[in-house]
Amino acid sequence: MTQKGVHTWDLVLHYHCCPHCKKIFESREDYQHQAGRNLKNVICPRCHDSFKVIKRTKKSFAPIFGDGEHVEVEWD
Repeated sequence: MTQKGVHTWDLVLHYHCCPHCKKIFESREDYQHQAGRNLKNVICPRCHDSFKVIKRTKKSFAPIFGDGEHVEVEWD
């Protein structure tokens, strides 16, 4: 089966471990960018405990002007 076309949404899948009950579960919500870091509020489906997941972003200089080049791939 082949996939054709372009997705109209970003595919997001993250795994998190609950600090309270230690259950590992998946989350399809993306991070929110705030003040140089990515934040996500997560609720555990087992114990319903809510916690924040923080992921620091790397500072980048590129692209300085405009958008970066698009990569073209030909599948033969």
